[in-house]
Amino acid sequence: MSAPGVPALDARAQATLRFAAGASAAFVFTEAMQWTPNFLGAVLAAVLLANLPGRPPLKLGVVLVLVMAVSALLVFMASAMLKGMPHVLFGLVGLSMLFAFFAIASGKSMLPFLLLLVCLAIIPVVAMISPAVAGPLATSLARSMLVAMLAVWAAYAVWPRTLPPAPAPMAPSLAASPLTLALLSTAVVLPLSLAYMMYGWTDSLPVLLGTVMMVMTFDVTRGRKQAAGMILGNLGGGMLGVVLYGVFQTTASLPFLALLLFLALVPFGRMAAARDASSGVAVIACNGMLIIFGSALGSNAPLSSWIVRVLQFALAGAFAVGMLQIAWYFAFGPRGAAARH
Repeated sequence: MSAPGVPALDARAQATLRFAAGASAAFVFTEAMQWTPNFLGAVLAAVLLANLPGRPPLKLGVVLVLVMAVSALLVFMASAMLKGMPHVLFGLVGLSMLFAFFAIASGKSMLPFLLLLVCLAIIPVVAMISPAVAGPLATSLARSMLVAMLAVWAAYAVWPRTLPPAPAPMAPSLAASPLTLALLSTAVVLPLSLAYMMYGWTDSLPVLLGTVMMVMTFDVTRGRKQAAGMILGNLGGGMLGVVLYGVFQTTASLPFLALLLFLALVPFGRMAAARDASSGVAVIACNGMLIIFGSALGSNAPLSSWIVRVLQFALAGAFAVGMLQIAWYFAFGPRGAAARH
């Protein structure tokens, strides 16, 4: 008879290996094919492996790939048609974001709407700055989702044991309506997208993607401790991405890339499998590492310049978390702020 807790420990070890191997495989495959953005498949694989309760059935995988493909196509078509009317495009994007955040806050499945939000946050900005890039980017988003899904299935084929169901989260002492939560989230992501669209900042994709991921996983009812953890995790993950880029330059090969990523992702997988308060921070830090590392690999910029970009990346994350805190305070006042502690 096995000792109590042994099956759970084994399941956690398998979940850790699934996370590290799945995200690594998606990244290395995309890099080997020289597809861009090279980090997106790995980021999506990490999000799927951290949030799915078990091996996704074929039907769900096909649906998610189709959702990404259709969302990317529709957002690209709208962006191309309304390029000459940016105010109309901005309004349409805002309403679509509000719909997606409202659906998630209402208890609908998060993943399909997360994919829609990724398309809404990235494609219109790129279409306004570099119209010739927007079409290939829409194709890349759908392709990255397919790569992520295949990596998830492969990881579950090797390590099939699943974790026990996570305990239900405690209800916050001050509940907010789904519409309020959707308005708060949209009020954070939409101005950032508008700023990139207006000023033509070309490094929009990594920052906007990271911001959407943070807003999706940030719970305003958990107080300042989680907020600080998200900001520091985002910064720490970005800095780790720069370190990995520096290490990779010593032995630039695909086998070394696979080994380097796997070793770096194991601790994140371990924290994500814990299913506690640190899991969300671990996924955010992991995403930051993958985004910065992948962006650095696809650029000829010197290593020193990526320190500045990491700070920009971290500031965008701090802006997102800070704006959510401020919006929550103005929505509920001191009573709402006190209810989070």
